[in-house]
Amino acid sequence: METTSKTTPKTRNLNKPGYIIFLALGIFFLAKKDFGQAIIYWGLALVFDPFNIKTPFNKRPFYQQAWLIVHLSITLALFVLMLIK
Repeated sequence: METTSKTTPKTRNLNKPGYIIFLALGIFFLAKKDFGQAIIYWGLALVFDPFNIKTPFNKRPFYQQAWLIVHLSITLALFVLMLIK
């Protein structure tokens, strides 16, 4: 007698590849001095959290919190730079 078991397909977390792609696009537009597009892509990269999404922000290790805060600071600095220019 054979027993069958149903397996569910493993869901993939696309956050890390999405983060890397949007971050790379932001760097590309930053190199081209197109600050408006760089801001858009760096801001969208923050939507794709590259770390464990199930861990609340205040319970993450310091380096993860610092990474995301620095990323946000650079995005805001680019926004100010775009307004000044």
